[in-house]
Amino acid sequence: MNEQIKIIKKNEAGKAVFQYDGQMIRQSHKGALVSAIFGIYKVTEEEVDFLAGDVFHEYYFYDKWFNIYEIHAGDSPLIKAWYCNLCRPAEILPDRISYEDLALDLLIYPDGKQSILDREEFRVLHINAHERRMALEGLSELQNIFKSIESLNLKKLL
Repeated sequence: MNEQIKIIKKNEAGKAVFQYDGQMIRQSHKGALVSAIFGIYKVTEEEVDFLAGDVFHEYYFYDKWFNIYEIHAGDSPLIKAWYCNLCRPAEILPDRISYEDLALDLLIYPDGKQSILDREEFRVLHINAHERRMALEGLSELQNIFKSIESLNLKKLL
C-alpha cells in the first residue's frame, strides 16, 4: 500500500490543531495502520523523549474511542513506548485520517508500566456524558490490551 496520507488531529470541538504526513501501511474494515516520522525536535512525556526521526506506527479505528501509537527509536525495532489518545472514532478517507482528541491519554512503557495523562484536561472538556463514558470505556479497553506486553499483538486489532 504505502500511499502518502495526511493525519489531522482535531480538538474536541472539531477544529484542526495539528497535521502531518504519513504512509498508509494497511487498511481493513476495522481501521488503518500508518507509519509516520516524528518531526518535532524533542517532546518529553514523563520519562520518554520523542525525538525527530523516531518512527511512529499509528493504529486508527472506525469504531474505537482511541488510537495507538507504537513509538520506535529512530527506524530501529526498539520500542520506546506506546502512546494512546482517547478520541472519537477516526475518520479514515483515501487521502487523510482525522480524529477528534478528547485530551485523556495513556502512556505505556516497554516494561508494561502504564500512566494515565491529562486527567484534569479531560475533566473540564465540554463533551456530553455519552462521549465521556465512551472515552473512559476506551481507556479501560486500552489498559486491558496492554495488560501483558509479552503477548501483545496490535496487528490483530486491524
